[in-house]
Amino acid sequence: MKTRRRQGGATRLELAVSTTLAVLLAGVLLKCIISYQGETEHVAAKQLIGSLRTALAVQSARIISTTGEAGLLALAQQNPMTWLQERPKNYLGEYYSPKNEALPKGHWYFDRSARTLVYLPSSEKSFSSGIQKILVFKVEFIRVSAPVHAGKGIAGLVLEERDEQAIAYNTNAGSLPRVHFSEKK
Repeated sequence: MKTRRRQGGATRLELAVSTTLAVLLAGVLLKCIISYQGETEHVAAKQLIGSLRTALAVQSARIISTTGEAGLLALAQQNPMTWLQERPKNYLGEYYSPKNEALPKGHWYFDRSARTLVYLPSSEKSFSSGIQKILVFKVEFIRVSAPVHAGKGIAGLVLEERDEQAIAYNTNAGSLPRVHFSEKK
């Protein structure tokens, strides 16, 4: 009796199973890459904000020693990007109330009318929250009450992340958003 020996090729079933597995693995890999891309973008944005907060501390210390509180108020009106020695490559410049849809994603700009620094994320689902979130920062003048014997208190500046929805809600036709302080950090 003669038996048939199988030759070295794969059957159609084996080929279909291996193709399906390869497609599934590629899908999982792509999902991970997209997630890491969003995280990388988030880290880069937070790193720039850290640099701006350091620059703000340096500028505040220099100004408070020379011009005092009036100098701090003037500093709060400036574009924070001007404090950096070198602006980031993804900085577009200064605009007056731009339409975010018209600007390229993955870039920073300074809104001169609202005096806010805005980042438009490039990924559709940015910062792993599942929704696109535009980052908005503003330099705020704060005064911390001191004990009665110390005088009028301590003044300073902070670069604070603003809630985009609160800004849209508080903005009336052409007016600036109301100043508010958040407790998120």
